[in-house]
Amino acid sequence: MPTFIDSYFRKRGVKGPWALSPFPSQQFQNIVIIPAYAELEYIGQTLDSLSLCEVDSFNNTMVIVVVNNEVGAPPNIIDNNQQTISNLNKRKDPFYLALIDASTNGMGIPKKHAGVGMARKIGMDLALKFAHPQSLLFCLDADSLVSPTYFREIQFHFNSMHSVAAVVGFSHIKNENPDLEKAIRKYELFLRNTAMKLKNSGSPFGYVSMGSTIICRAEAFVSIGGMPRRKATEDFYFLQEFAKFRSVDEIKSILVYPSSRESERVYLGTGFRMSQAQKGEDLEELAYPDEAFEILKEWLTIASFGYKEDINNIMTKVQKLSSVLQEYLLEENINEIWDPLRESSPTEAHFQKQFHRWFDGLKTHRLLNRFLTISSML
Repeated sequence: MPTFIDSYFRKRGVKGPWALSPFPSQQFQNIVIIPAYAELEYIGQTLDSLSLCEVDSFNNTMVIVVVNNEVGAPPNIIDNNQQTISNLNKRKDPFYLALIDASTNGMGIPKKHAGVGMARKIGMDLALKFAHPQSLLFCLDADSLVSPTYFREIQFHFNSMHSVAAVVGFSHIKNENPDLEKAIRKYELFLRNTAMKLKNSGSPFGYVSMGSTIICRAEAFVSIGGMPRRKATEDFYFLQEFAKFRSVDEIKSILVYPSSRESERVYLGTGFRMSQAQKGEDLEELAYPDEAFEILKEWLTIASFGYKEDINNIMTKVQKLSSVLQEYLLEENINEIWDPLRESSPTEAHFQKQFHRWFDGLKTHRLLNRFLTISSML
């Protein structure tokens, strides 16, 4: 096992019976991790799209499929997964294809942790054993296709920009249902506009959090503590840690084509939103009002230049700016946090970084949601 991950595995590494099959005998520069939960219909197409990518050689690329379900899953899910494993074992791909069986008797994921976050974690943790510190870990979904330039453009970005993590451009696969096709484009617009407005507000969390678009360095993955074991929103929390650690870059090219199908497996995400749209929900109502971003921008400006100002001065400015913001910050205990944050920061740059570790992506969206709630009541 590479020495750079020894400590990570002792403290945070996945514990369980899972292993790669067939077991690799080398390390890889590019490792793609794909969770597959009853994805018999789609996983073959995803692997086919990877095999058509433009590369000099696939010898340095491994694709890991984590076929998973919870302990005690319904028979149809287990049957689908078993057929998936059987089909994948017969494939002949140009890259090294490895399977992780987290499905059959004794291999299923305990119900407490079962979900896409844990499936990604299993695959990414086991991938580390066959990675260099600078190897790239690609997150993908079993029903997402990739552009032929997927590997080439991502490798170029990481090599030229010295990134630790990035998200790529995406466009959902066309839905044959006209209503859902309209809904998915609305949802894409909402995601992109929200990310753009966050970035324009000065937030380091101005990117779209979508699991199938994430790439990171193996060493950076270890540094932030790995993938969270969450049933949903694992991508949001994963990227938030990278933004706190260094930054999350954006690769503008559209390189991933996620599915636009409906799903109610989790309470958030594209599949869930498509299901809600099918039930009549207007996705345009998800958008935060412009006022929220204007106040966020003003608040981040106040905070960024507040290194030498005590809490009383800060809250005087906040009070003049917005009563909603004032109430929210008080609920988040800014009175107890602000001065210790300043006093523990040796420089203004260090203070700004520590501020964003506290006022993170989650707190940012909670603030924006306050304004969304208010606007819906008017």
